[in-house]
Amino acid sequence: MNIDLLLYIVLFSQIMFLSYYYPRRMLMRIYTIFKNYPPSEFPKLYPESIDKYKNSAKRYQVMNHLIMVLGFGLIVWFYITPRTGGWDQVIIFWYFMIQFLPNIGIELWSMKYHKAMRLLNQGAQKEAVLIPRRLNDFVSKEFLGTVFVIYVIFVGFIAYVDQFDYPWFGGYLNVLIISGVYLFFGSIIYRAMYGKVKNPHQSYEDRKIDIQTLIRQLFSIAIAVTFYAMLQISLKAFGLEAFKAITISIYFHVIGFLSMQWPRLDFINFDVYKDKPALTK
Repeated sequence: MNIDLLLYIVLFSQIMFLSYYYPRRMLMRIYTIFKNYPPSEFPKLYPESIDKYKNSAKRYQVMNHLIMVLGFGLIVWFYITPRTGGWDQVIIFWYFMIQFLPNIGIELWSMKYHKAMRLLNQGAQKEAVLIPRRLNDFVSKEFLGTVFVIYVIFVGFIAYVDQFDYPWFGGYLNVLIISGVYLFFGSIIYRAMYGKVKNPHQSYEDRKIDIQTLIRQLFSIAIAVTFYAMLQISLKAFGLEAFKAITISIYFHVIGFLSMQWPRLDFINFDVYKDKPALTK
């Protein structure tokens, strides 16, 4: 199959997956909460007007639709414009950054939402002291071991490639970069485990599930980043750089899939958001 055609197919898939399917799943989750847990029965779930939250959801949808259109335009531009392919990977990377913007907006909205909830419920009981303090209380030792082994394999891979003295190879700088990614993810996990409770109403079990989900996502992404780094170095070493744009798009598919692993709504205790919440789990 022609490499350009394969690139168009993979990029089209990236557009549909990250700017249509992913937001659609997110919005289905949001609107299910609006429908099944209305402010009349769950007032503590809505520190502000539900209409404001519905408008935010609509803006999120519109942003993703516009980014979809931009992506289709990008495919057309790739098709009609003479290119060497040297910048394809960079262009796809920045398009992914644009695709990610609505989700950054969701994160910022979430921070503001929880801040409003805390301000309205400053006397709510804090449960931080009840959360287990060990990492293996949230993730299995086998998974932790897998992450460590893959990191060791990466260091060995860099040591092996370094002996060939490729002029383009960054050597152990690659280890430093990947180590930085691991440390950054570790700081996020540490903050989740020991930091301030974001939601003053959330039950102990629900918070534990949230932390477990976050840790599994970040560890899985760390594994994906490590394998992707090894793949990119291998493509360069074997002269297969024409596939770099395709592989980075597939990598973004993986990142999007891992980011979608949200806790099921029917596993969440919404009774805590009633006027007189039931006992938490």
